[in-house]
Amino acid sequence: MTDTLTNGQSVSIDAEAAGGVLHVVLNRPRKRNAFDLDMVRSLTRTIDARPAGTRAIVLSGGSFFCAGADISVYGRGDLGDIGELTRAAGVLVETIATVPVPVIAAVEGMALGGGFEVVLAADLVVAGDTAEFGLPEASLGLIPGWGGTQRLTAQVGARKAKQLIMLGQRLPAAQAHALGLVNEVVPAGAGVERALELATVLAGSSASALAATKDLVSGAERALAYGDERATLMELFTSADGVEGVAAFVQKRPAGFGR
Repeated sequence: MTDTLTNGQSVSIDAEAAGGVLHVVLNRPRKRNAFDLDMVRSLTRTIDARPAGTRAIVLSGGSFFCAGADISVYGRGDLGDIGELTRAAGVLVETIATVPVPVIAAVEGMALGGGFEVVLAADLVVAGDTAEFGLPEASLGLIPGWGGTQRLTAQVGARKAKQLIMLGQRLPAAQAHALGLVNEVVPAGAGVERALELATVLAGSSASALAATKDLVSGAERALAYGDERATLMELFTSADGVEGVAAFVQKRPAGFGR
């Protein structure tokens, strides 16, 4: 099925349910599955409205998982729109992190920015061996604002998180696996198949035990400073560096920070 807005416009989220597994696909290939407000809300709705009896969710994005937030939203410079997208994205990652069924991210290609932050909120991650992960926001004079500073630090430690965020480094799948950010690395193109295999195993397990495990293991992350992160991101959007960084990205030129 494809989620559809009330005005009849199709949103780029596809979903199919079978055998207790809900497979949700980001399907906006021309934008490399970048999230705008409608797409964020559609994905949240799809998870919230999962069929009764759903025991596991697989989230995938085709050959390119997700490029993050749709930069055209940032490029317009409307703080109301930016704030609305940021708040909605916060609801989305919290939904993924707290829905009482396991969520498996199947990553091919790249998971960047908000796409990586969605992956960080998932319970298990399967990656094709050519996949890459990264948080490039500092190059735009910004910071990750969808939970990335908090979840990445919780999962890999403060020093490594600072390195990855400050330098905007991209992690190949093998390195992400070594850091514990990825559970399994499989041949490129096989991520969805393996994720569905794992989801099928989970669907045959005790739903109450899985929900309790997710709640208890993820408990520490729920107490992190997500509100402070989002507030700081909104401040940076109006800073000289934030304005310059976004403009440079849209105009495809080097940013002139501090000039």
